[in-house]
Amino acid sequence: MPSVSPPRARRALAVLTTTAALLGLLPAVPAQAAPAGPDHSTDVTVPDTGWSPDPVADGVPRPPSRNVAKVKEQQRQQRRVTTLDAVPTGFARDGHLPRDLPPAAQPYNVNPAPVVDRGLHDSSGVRMFTFLGKTWDHPVAQAQWGLSNLAAYRLTNDPLFLQRAVANAQRNLDRRVESRGAWFYPYDFDLSRCAGRPLLRAPWYSAMAQGQLLALFAGLAEVTGDAKWRTAADNTFLSLILPATTGAPWGSWIDPNGYLWLEEYPVTFGTTGERVLNGHIFALYGVYDYWRLTGDSRAVAVFDGAASTVRRYVPNHFRVVQWASNYSMGCANPHVKYHQIHTAQTLKLYEMTWSPAFAQYAHLLRSDYPVPGVDANVSFSAGTHTGYTFSSTGAITGTKGLTLGRASIAHADQRIRVRGRGIHYRITNGALAGYLVPEAYGRRVLLGKAVEHVYTPTRVLSFQPGTYSGYAYDSKGTVIGSKTLTFSKASMAPLGASAWVNGRLSYQVTAGAYLGYWLPEATGLTVN
Repeated sequence: MPSVSPPRARRALAVLTTTAALLGLLPAVPAQAAPAGPDHSTDVTVPDTGWSPDPVADGVPRPPSRNVAKVKEQQRQQRRVTTLDAVPTGFARDGHLPRDLPPAAQPYNVNPAPVVDRGLHDSSGVRMFTFLGKTWDHPVAQAQWGLSNLAAYRLTNDPLFLQRAVANAQRNLDRRVESRGAWFYPYDFDLSRCAGRPLLRAPWYSAMAQGQLLALFAGLAEVTGDAKWRTAADNTFLSLILPATTGAPWGSWIDPNGYLWLEEYPVTFGTTGERVLNGHIFALYGVYDYWRLTGDSRAVAVFDGAASTVRRYVPNHFRVVQWASNYSMGCANPHVKYHQIHTAQTLKLYEMTWSPAFAQYAHLLRSDYPVPGVDANVSFSAGTHTGYTFSSTGAITGTKGLTLGRASIAHADQRIRVRGRGIHYRITNGALAGYLVPEAYGRRVLLGKAVEHVYTPTRVLSFQPGTYSGYAYDSKGTVIGSKTLTFSKASMAPLGASAWVNGRLSYQVTAGAYLGYWLPEATGLTVN
């Protein structure tokens, strides 16, 4: 295994940016274009913390069907495993090494909490949720709210945010179940998932909660220096390397193909799970933060194994070509919200590992179902245009024609894929207001830049011999400069970003003759 130097325990704190926050709220999608996702309970109130993923909102909570206190006590009686100091083995590893990101780029150092907490919380500021008229602890919501407050504290040094982060972390320490030497954070209600999945019976444990709380404990250890949080992080990390077993909590398992899963919804009997992509990656982020704090070679192994699982399964088991990706392998339902999370997560994994496969996955997912929200003008050429409305299956439910004697402009608030019918713009004003018009370069073009992916580190744009034109644009998509060059032999340039610019997939070069220009995709251009 390659050696990895431990990162510094302390880092200078930088001003955070949230303009591209990985976990921010996603724009709404019109009903006529949205695929169905998992069922939701109508009697559940889940707090809006600004973090989209939630293992409770994507299932149906139910009252516990067994004696929770008794089961926890039985789980606490499990004897300690004594071999956890060794680097975990037995699962596939591609060699994805974690890279030490600056504070503003670290995956959980985003989305600072507001001063006013508008979510449901108890008197100590701990995030809660309700169903069936009762208030319940919610480990993921508490971890996420704690991380948001920790991000705000790093930005402002306001003790209010640190107090709230500590309160949410402490609640989980107080509720922990210690089993086989590791610390677990229980859900005390049952949860049903999609059709065919077994009921999760309380107490159940989620690797997503374990990983996000691991990130919170590691962050508190870093900013406070209190050894208590390092101890909490150490014991929580153990929960992700214990072997899956019946009769005791666990958080990870190795599938029949030899790949490691950090399991959001463990199934106790048979030690298998649903294989939820977003929860697996969010837990991986916690392992990354633990590595940042400790430099532990076990964390490197788990990080590599979990990243290798993403590399292995995204293309053929999660990706749905030209549609939203599947939520999980066990509940293989396309899901618009989680598709955008998957896209952002794979791009972040590229940044965390420098492994180009993840940048390519992000590009493919973006092409399949781009982030729909836009605020831009659409240029219409002279001629005839048709607007459409669609059913949820992509069937045409209405049309409206428009003939223009000259080029015109209208505003759009959506750039969205319609099932089986390509990318469309939703027009908000003029004769086609409320209708979707198909994207067609040269005829109907969204002006400006959409769905940009920034590459850190830069990728490589390769040029085969030929002639290529680059363009410079203002913020409205107006061309303000161009450059055309002819290459007599193959060449390369650093690629800093890609986006759809004025209706075409385009590449931004960050050095050399095309610095400051976007090059539209063309034969002879290849991203490496």
